[in-house]
Amino acid sequence: MNDHSLFINSSERSFIAILVYVDDIILAGNDKEEIDRIREALNKIFKTKDLGDLKYFLGLEVARSKKGIMINQRKYALKLLKDAGFLACKPIVTPMDNLVKLSSTRSVPFTDRRLIGRLMYLTNTQPDITFFVQQLS
Repeated sequence: MNDHSLFINSSERSFIAILVYVDDIILAGNDKEEIDRIREALNKIFKTKDLGDLKYFLGLEVARSKKGIMINQRKYALKLLKDAGFLACKPIVTPMDNLVKLSSTRSVPFTDRRLIGRLMYLTNTQPDITFFVQQLS
């Protein structure tokens, strides 16, 4: 599979990844010197601005610790709940009985495609809701 927005260069001593989305670029790797060299090369061709360590990208919050990197979508999920009118609802362990069969003949079809798409994106960090989002879609 080819992804025309992700570029990877790896060797025995280093791994560098460049992710491009519209006018945003994430440059990551384990070789600081190589990252600096690529950053300088990009600056010669394009007008770029270094925003420092990655903290937020496309609805994903990134946090670093000594144990590694954690990615979450807390702000994204809260905005989704607010926009859908569910911010004040109480959470439950399982939001839907997985044995229930949904049918368009017995109820009003769920047609909010935008909400379904937003829920699909939320499954990046909340895989536990994948089955229920699939049922809605």
